[in-house]
Amino acid sequence: MEYDNYKLAELAKHYKSGANWFYWLAGLSIITSLIAIGGGGIHFIFTLGITQIIDGIAVDLSLDMGSGAKAVALVLDLIISGVFVLFGYLSNQRQLWAYIVGTVLFVLDGLLCLIGPDIISLLAHAVVLFFLIRGIMAGRELIALEKATAQQAAAP
Repeated sequence: MEYDNYKLAELAKHYKSGANWFYWLAGLSIITSLIAIGGGGIHFIFTLGITQIIDGIAVDLSLDMGSGAKAVALVLDLIISGVFVLFGYLSNQRQLWAYIVGTVLFVLDGLLCLIGPDIISLLAHAVVLFFLIRGIMAGRELIALEKATAQQAAAP
């Protein structure tokens, strides 16, 4: 395989761009959760569906049970978002398995959009999924190239 520097840079850019979506999803999900728990009526479209469901349940439960339900929801949201931050970190460390597992979990999260017919969230999930899959494909190519380069360097 013959690669030029432009192709390598393009692969690295696609890989990193996709991996960084895990950070965006985690951050925007937490912001949306804080808004929802605080009683606000707006949310970002690039968020995790599971955190929105948890927040909705917590807001409903807090009417009967007090603010403890909201506190539990916020802790769960932080844990879930933390897992996506971890996927972002590991993906940026060229751990392709983490990239794939995070993407699969994001697909499962997107299926939650089918529970309530939320077309906009479903479309947002599709957009992010495009970038994640493009990043995985770039990562596979980069890793193969690195192995080939190492083998060539080791050959006498």
